[in-house]
Amino acid sequence: MEVILIENIDKLGKVGDVVKVKDGYARNYLIPKKKVLRASKENLKVFEEKKTEIEAEENKRKIKSQEIAKKIKGLEILIIRNAAENGQLYGSVTSKDIAKEIISLNEVEFLNEQINLKKSIKSLGVYEVEITVYTDLKVKILVNVAKTKELGVEQINEYKNPKKTKSIKKEKSVDDKKEEKKVDEKLDAKDLIKEIEKKEEITPKKKTIAKKEKTPKTEKVDEVKTKKKDEKLKKTKKKVQKKVTKTAKK
Repeated sequence: MEVILIENIDKLGKVGDVVKVKDGYARNYLIPKKKVLRASKENLKVFEEKKTEIEAEENKRKIKSQEIAKKIKGLEILIIRNAAENGQLYGSVTSKDIAKEIISLNEVEFLNEQINLKKSIKSLGVYEVEITVYTDLKVKILVNVAKTKELGVEQINEYKNPKKTKSIKKEKSVDDKKEEKKVDEKLDAKDLIKEIEKKEEITPKKKTIAKKEKTPKTEKVDEVKTKKKDEKLKKTKKKVQKKVTKTAKK
């Protein structure tokens, strides 16, 4: 069905626009709410005659909506409801309940359909609800559903100042990971030096497989082997110490 908009409607158009909408949407909502006229020849003629008057009315509506937006932006409303121990409500909080509370607090006219509540609230808690005050003018309010006024105060304070728990793990930065790697390298190197020093202190175990008397020749061979082993340990120790120094400078 084609209709003429006699007020600005979000996602449809501005005053005077002729748009096509679903028949049910036009018959059940737009026409009864006097937001549109059927786009017949007669209505188009009437609209043209009253266009200036309709546009002036729409401008007044816009100004009034801006005033309402200022009043309710960031508003916190408390709705008291009975609930089970698990926080489940005995019933629910609907857009109608929210509209009623806004009207009583601010003395403003408000329509339920302006409250963008996807589904009714069925649990205790604080909810951020968006309200379309005028076409593309939207504001957010906080709806605090609690068992008592005192519990409502606690809930809103917890919502605004959430407590930091130990279960929240902070992601380590690249710099933190690099620093940890350096520390690990230092520890590994120091442990290795200690291990080498221990080996230097340990005297070679005597072989008990066959007892042979040492000749000057065998004693010389053993001396050469021990010397080579000591030199090898010293070289390893120097390499490790260099690595530790290099890592510390970084």
